[in-house]
Amino acid sequence: MFVVSVLVCIQQSALRFKTRQKLASITALQMKDIGMTKERQQAELSQATLIGFVGDLLTFIKNKGRIL
Repeated sequence: MFVVSVLVCIQQSALRFKTRQKLASITALQMKDIGMTKERQQAELSQATLIGFVGDLLTFIKNKGRIL
């Protein structure tokens, strides 16, 4: 069961990483549509690194451990 939880965490972290990378290419109008500021975009983009990916992964694993 723990292995499945870890795999789900990896999948969620990978999806979040890809989403953050795609955020770099959206236009100002698209940012306005989703209600995102330039500062928030920059904060999310700064987490689109390997360190951000590992941090997300560890956070998900930590939270899953509490749920189980």
